[in-house]
Amino acid sequence: MTFDQVVRHVGTVPHMTPERGKLLYEFLRRHQPEKALELGFAHGTSSCYIAAAMQENGSGRLLTIDHERARDRDPDIFSLLERTGLGAFVEPVFCGRSYTWELMKLLDKYTVDGCTEPVFDFVFIDGGHTWDSDGFAFLLVDRLLKPGGWVLFDDVLWTPSQSEGEPWVEQLTMEERTTAHIDKVFKLLVIPHGGYQDIHFDGTWAWARKKPGADGQRRAIDKK
Repeated sequence: MTFDQVVRHVGTVPHMTPERGKLLYEFLRRHQPEKALELGFAHGTSSCYIAAAMQENGSGRLLTIDHERARDRDPDIFSLLERTGLGAFVEPVFCGRSYTWELMKLLDKYTVDGCTEPVFDFVFIDGGHTWDSDGFAFLLVDRLLKPGGWVLFDDVLWTPSQSEGEPWVEQLTMEERTTAHIDKVFKLLVIPHGGYQDIHFDGTWAWARKKPGADGQRRAIDKK
């Protein structure tokens, strides 16, 4: 599906603008990931841009995870996938409390004798936007990301204070409310990691590519 075709279906749906959608679509057309993971899909708008690029590429599969609350979105992800006809490329998963639990299950699935097999070529983190959820999420997806694969963070400079009045924000300290959590994740976990290159920040999104040959997270259990 071309970009112009998908944008006609989802261009007015939150929470990804057509401008951002085009960046994502063109990136995926260039790099052609076979297996992608998305954390946080809301209405499913970004999922459709990803799936449209995969369809145009000729292959690909997106596993996308969000909270059960996403079922109540109008439109919801299933409506958009039906509207675009891209359902064959997307597997939505709804989690109870946090997508980090779903990531644990993925690690459990792909870990044998203490060795984790990386399976994703591209990971898009656009979910909780907090240090607790997405700092931990990065450490988990790092185990599942193939060497040469990309990780993308959205809303790098967003702070919880921009959602003042939300019950979960009221539980945070003032320092936590006014801190850009994803900025901290990127600067304190991704950049110092040492296993990433081609690092780029455009003012909203932050990208990093896992170094080819980087396999430091695979560890065999010493059975002696």
